[in-house]
Amino acid sequence: MVADKWNQVDKAFIFLSEKYSSKSSFQLIELAESSGWSLSTVKTYLRKKWSKILVKNENGYSVTELISKYSKVTFRQHQSQNIEIEKYFYQTLVDKAISACISAIEIYNKPNFEYREETFSILMVNAWELILKAKLVKDNDDNRESIYFLNKGKTVITPSGNAKTIGTVQAMSRLIETKDIPKSVELNVKLLLNIRDDSVHFIHDDVELSIQIQEIGTASLQNFMSLAMNWFSYDFTQFNFYLMPVSFFHLSDVTSFSIDNKVKSNLLSYLKKIEKEEENCNDPNFAISLKLKTKLVKTTADEALQVRLTNDPEAPEIVFSEEEALRNYPNDYHEVIAIFKKRYTNFKQNTKLHNHMRSLKTDGEKYCKVRRLDPENPNSINKTFYHNRVIDKFDEWYDRV
Repeated sequence: MVADKWNQVDKAFIFLSEKYSSKSSFQLIELAESSGWSLSTVKTYLRKKWSKILVKNENGYSVTELISKYSKVTFRQHQSQNIEIEKYFYQTLVDKAISACISAIEIYNKPNFEYREETFSILMVNAWELILKAKLVKDNDDNRESIYFLNKGKTVITPSGNAKTIGTVQAMSRLIETKDIPKSVELNVKLLLNIRDDSVHFIHDDVELSIQIQEIGTASLQNFMSLAMNWFSYDFTQFNFYLMPVSFFHLSDVTSFSIDNKVKSNLLSYLKKIEKEEENCNDPNFAISLKLKTKLVKTTADEALQVRLTNDPEAPEIVFSEEEALRNYPNDYHEVIAIFKKRYTNFKQNTKLHNHMRSLKTDGEKYCKVRRLDPENPNSINKTFYHNRVIDKFDEWYDRV
């Protein structure tokens, strides 16, 4: 009976995956007939388990992109009626990766920690290795042997008697081959690895090196979270943390008087060389390094836009200038089109594109923001700027390179 149950679940998964790939609609009775379930069972699953997987439309139902996050193994788990179920091995790896990532953040954010950058790089590399391995294991139906280190076709055994697993570089190389990792992420992790490997040679009080590591680390955290959500639908809202410290004092505002040496100079030169390669990385969702800047703006400034996220009139105000508000909308129409041309194999500037762009504008400022030359004049000439969410949306409609 158990085997029959999983056979039906597998048939349903194949049916839904095929419908998603073909972008075609279907009736629930079709799913029932394909899986072997009764129509009432399908309707029950629709109500209890598939509310985010299936969407009703005028032709029946369509499958959302969430189905692409599952494998046959994980879809079985999703269908399980058990309240307490044993975690799959890849999920254990994901949990450990998140723990390493959070530990890196906590260490970096400590007010007075003498080994800050070095420890952050060690923990963050560990987080990357674990999440890359988790992705490989998940893609191989939770087979942990998929990350074993082989020598002449045989698993290498460590002195402790356990199977040796592949390292960060090899795990990343495999995912690069399957195009699961953008170029900017590859370069960012490569920088982290060099920082970790050279950490014993750091001059802790060197401000220039600290700035570089902060920028690389901030980008690495953003990349890590983006892939964790894309690969495993991981929910980070359960944590109350900041990626890196946000302050009104920046290391770049200080002049370094530390003694330079060849080791530090070589590392800085290498970091800057790799960062230059980001000019060829066109995915706005990932980065090699990110600069963190804050500034104080007087509330009486003419260009300030006041924002209050509460009904309490006594609450403090957060003030953004128009320039600050537009930073979340980095690309104009022509820049977005240039990204699309490089990103998709089947992209064309046609009616389909224009319809998609118009549909995004109906969602207000979620995807785009209009800026007037004269903000006080509603008839002023205006220009539209687009949020990076537009890229994510177009990933649903076009095929990636």
